Amino acid sequence: MESFNETSLRDDVKRAVAELGFTTPTPVQAKTIPAILDSDRDLIALARTGTGKTAGFGLPVVNGIDTETYAVQALILCPTRELCLQIARDLIEFARFRKGVNVVAVYGGASAGDQIRAIRSGGNIVVGTPGRTLDLINRGKLVVDSLKRVVLDEADEMLNMGFQEELNGILDATPKEKQTLLFSATMPREARKISTDYMNDPQEISIDHTDAGNSNITHVYYKVKGSDRFSLVKLLVELNEDMYAVIFCRTRREVDGVAEDLRFAGHAADALHGDMSQAQRDDVMKRFRKGRIKLLVATDVAARGLDVSDLTHVINYNLPDAPEVYVHRSGRTGRAGKEGIAVSIVTGRELRKIRDIERYGKLEISEAPIPSQDEVYRRRAMSFVTSIQQAELKDKKLQQLLPEITEGLESLDREELIQHFIAYSLADFSKQLGSVRKVESPRDDPRDRTERRERRSNVSYTRLCMAAGRRQGYTVPQVIGMLNKNVPGRKIDLGKIDLQNNLTFIDVDEKEASRVVAALSGVQDKGQDINLSVYDGNMPSNAGGGDGDRQQRNKYRGFEGGFSKGKKKHRKGQGK
Repeated sequence: MESFNETSLRDDVKRAVAELGFTTPTPVQAKTIPAILDSDRDLIALARTGTGKTAGFGLPVVNGIDTETYAVQALILCPTRELCLQIARDLIEFARFRKGVNVVAVYGGASAGDQIRAIRSGGNIVVGTPGRTLDLINRGKLVVDSLKRVVLDEADEMLNMGFQEELNGILDATPKEKQTLLFSATMPREARKISTDYMNDPQEISIDHTDAGNSNITHVYYKVKGSDRFSLVKLLVELNEDMYAVIFCRTRREVDGVAEDLRFAGHAADALHGDMSQAQRDDVMKRFRKGRIKLLVATDVAARGLDVSDLTHVINYNLPDAPEVYVHRSGRTGRAGKEGIAVSIVTGRELRKIRDIERYGKLEISEAPIPSQDEVYRRRAMSFVTSIQQAELKDKKLQQLLPEITEGLESLDREELIQHFIAYSLADFSKQLGSVRKVESPRDDPRDRTERRERRSNVSYTRLCMAAGRRQGYTVPQVIGMLNKNVPGRKIDLGKIDLQNNLTFIDVDEKEASRVVAALSGVQDKGQDINLSVYDGNMPSNAGGGDGDRQQRNKYRGFEGGFSKGKKKHRKGQGK
């Protein structure tokens, strides 16, 4: 199949396809559309995100609706509200010339009453999340007796999110005589079990689902210390002034922190994660699609259903644990024939993950040199010069004022005019970039590690205690980054950092302890007071409980006479 005209799609559906600008089918569309249209056989399609699979199942679904029947004839299940709404919007576009085809989206966090009324008003295609769909079926509000097709989109993700029971309940309620279509990036054991239990001799199509080597995407990684992740992101954003990107973080707290720091640095950024209300998420997605937000910091689950064809970058602030998740992420850029860049920020210990991703995705991820501030300065300055060269004076009011403006500047010679122009136009950028500390790749020379160990073995440390730990979203690199960000002057010599559930013990050079405590007095991080103090055997007043923390407190009170003096002498092999 080389064109949509070669298919048995109805003429009014082909007309919609043409007006939407679809010309050549993607590989997944070329294989799935004929398979669904020309046979009632069940289908398993393994295809990654961004390959055009919504049209792959959506066009046949719209095509097959009997507009003389008001019953629900097609049910499409997907993992998140955002993806649900996106699929519903696409189906409405596919059906723009088919009168009587009505699409209803059902999902949690919105009025069930409105959704029920929409179904009763003639909804013959229902797109839903598993929880709300099963609820409506159990209440008798969504009748599925007349279903012709059931589509499981992003099946692996629905199972990863814990929807196994809901999917079983929905499929048990549907007629045995129907066509079941399962679309997934991967085929985990649970998805294979669904195909065994609920599908009849399915045809299986694999559309290079492990091949992330889209020629439009450049894959690079930067190797940094964990504490330098954000500084590098900021440099990259400054280096690429037209960046339109999704930045993926591991946790919701990290999403909030990175988004807040980017906004503080003057960038159009916002967060997207599961702790936000549906109204907040909808607002963020709307502003991002319209380009009012240029940097969307998100978790993987929250970004499901995000369909933006103009993304210039996907940035992995943290590498995902599974290679297939990297494939999902990177597939969000380089779409519609445009070029994209997939960036990963890694520490030395994470290089193994890079190699695993390369093997899985059949691609090459190259190490990129960390840009210097001088390079960023130069590129932005020259970009500014190019913009000036290409600017055209079209405003008639300004044209009328041109003689007066020229007269006001005639006292400046050419060099002075250029200097004043640059100083005025780039001053804010200069100040903004100057606040970014220098980022360097970590040195791997064994002699450097030996030197650091020998230096630390002769340092006396004072133990500090912070009333926050893992449960507040901290990792050891984040603690180090928080200290480096908030303590001015020379770099702090740190010893052991002991991360507990609600506590963090930090050994710092005893000569620097008072400076560190003073610098963090009254400082907030992750929305709460740091409350850092010299550890004297007593917990901070707002420290959380928990058996692990109590055992830790008792352990430190009895260790070598207790830490009531707040000091500890490190020797080689101790406390490391």
